[in-house]
Amino acid sequence: MKICFCVSSFPALSQTFVTTQVLYAVRAGHEVTVACKVFEPDAPLSRDIRDFINQVNIVVWPTQHPAMLKRLPTALFDRLVARLDRNAWRQQIDADLVIAHFGYRGAAVVRAQHGWAARPPLATVFHGRDVSVELRKNRMAKYRDLFVEGDLHLTVNALFATQLIDCGAPATRVDTHHLGIPVARYAFEAPNPGKTLRFLSVCRLVPKKGLQVAIEALALLRDSHPEIDWCYDIGGDGPLLADLNAQAIRLNLQDRIRFIGALPHEDTLARMSQADLLLGPSVTAPDGDQEGIPVTLMEAMALGTPVCATYHSGIPELVSHGETGLLSHEGDAGGLRDNIAALALDRKLAESLAKAARRKIEHDFNEDRQNEHLLARCRMLLQRAAS
Repeated sequence: MKICFCVSSFPALSQTFVTTQVLYAVRAGHEVTVACKVFEPDAPLSRDIRDFINQVNIVVWPTQHPAMLKRLPTALFDRLVARLDRNAWRQQIDADLVIAHFGYRGAAVVRAQHGWAARPPLATVFHGRDVSVELRKNRMAKYRDLFVEGDLHLTVNALFATQLIDCGAPATRVDTHHLGIPVARYAFEAPNPGKTLRFLSVCRLVPKKGLQVAIEALALLRDSHPEIDWCYDIGGDGPLLADLNAQAIRLNLQDRIRFIGALPHEDTLARMSQADLLLGPSVTAPDGDQEGIPVTLMEAMALGTPVCATYHSGIPELVSHGETGLLSHEGDAGGLRDNIAALALDRKLAESLAKAARRKIEHDFNEDRQNEHLLARCRMLLQRAAS
């Protein structure tokens, strides 16, 4: 197949699931184009990913529009931009099928293909804020045309699928498609904590990640369990860095909490495998932004690092409390503290959860299996279009 992946940024450290899907399609022998708003050739990539980039046709789309257009009335600007985008798409992108990541990109593809007598089938994958924020804003009005013209709407968790249908997406074209990770490449090691427990979070420093709750929970842990020696590394960058650092200082935790910045994926996995506990206390952001199912949780579970997460969005589809990890309620610092303490003080519990978590990833979140399932869906779309 000639497959076009339509994304905002490529390759993006925070969206390794896109890069791995593209890589899988290339290895399967398909001709792949990536249409992106921003191409980041200098992004820190693993060697195998950097080697395959040369096999992918990169198109920066939509094209940059002349600044003078922005001075036009909004309605006229929108019409001109839509025409420019349609022309750019026709001239630069040759595809049998389009896979758009995030609803915003799917809606852009529909606009670019508007009026075509024949167009390639479109599968859109919805991930997080493209559902939760747009639901709260105006019940996903942005996707009205996409829901009508898109051929397949995939959501990374079952909750989002229900919400798409409630907002007008045809139920026969909506389904859940869990992302996955290359499980075989993740060497499992049972928890073996040392004297100082190493806690870790790796994520964008944005409200929905709930890191303020993690820092508050660790202040509570220090006060209630002084016998537990721990340190906490936060990997990632984002707009909340200064606020989180100030919170750590205010709670007198600056000697135990380190902000280590954005990390290449290989470094992330190395730190994750060395950690004794991964904290993923996700919350619903003030603007409604929610997680899909965080890939970092999958990676920690595959490596044998126990996870403490929350009853949030699709996370319970991955983490079952007391079976494959521990969950607390959103914003509940006391509950998170209790879960951290339980794993810190009970090594048998940590080991039991870690082994069960690995089995869960192998069975339900195996990247190769999920990617092949995605391509099988794509082949069905093409067969349906041909008939």
